[in-house]
Amino acid sequence: MSERRGRGRPKETETDTSALIARSALLRFAAQGYDGTSLREIAGDAGVDVALVAYRFGGKEGLWKAIVSQAARDLHAALQAAEADRAPVERLRHAMRSFIAYLLERPEVPRLLLRDIAIDSERSRWLLDELSSPLHSHFYELAVAAASDCDRPAPDHLQFRVANFIYAAASAVARRERLTRLVDEITDDAAFAAALDATLVEGALRCE
Repeated sequence: MSERRGRGRPKETETDTSALIARSALLRFAAQGYDGTSLREIAGDAGVDVALVAYRFGGKEGLWKAIVSQAARDLHAALQAAEADRAPVERLRHAMRSFIAYLLERPEVPRLLLRDIAIDSERSRWLLDELSSPLHSHFYELAVAAASDCDRPAPDHLQFRVANFIYAAASAVARRERLTRLVDEITDDAAFAAALDATLVEGALRCE
């Protein structure tokens, strides 16, 4: 006999369940790290059987990779939406602001990603190929176009500048709580976002 549902209660789909598992895993991995997190904890948070997590994602590593891949897709979509009909310099700045906005809306993502960045492992190399390198290439192309539009040579160490922006933004958001203990005027959301904009976006490749 099929399970009877209450009137008006929406039917949970496999997509809903997978999204709940992925969200639970993201929060656990961000807080405890990959090695410190078990599938049983993730399953408990999601309210599902641990066997279902393994079945849907092929184990803990498969789940971690699914989360990173989704973050890469979400970031790509956010950056593509930022590239409206603007001058190259403004396109670059708007993409930078969109990237920061994405990190601020999902602070667990930079916390998750930065945990594996300094460790030479298969996961860190996969993370580099799946997310970091495409993101860097995207911003570098925007930066080269912006510099060309200014009708002057690109700044020295442009690739390094791009990489530094990406990691500085992610690190600042991931370590926001510690930063607010050092800097009084960035305690609220608006002030913190304004500080990131002023230090990381404003002044980037000015043509004047």
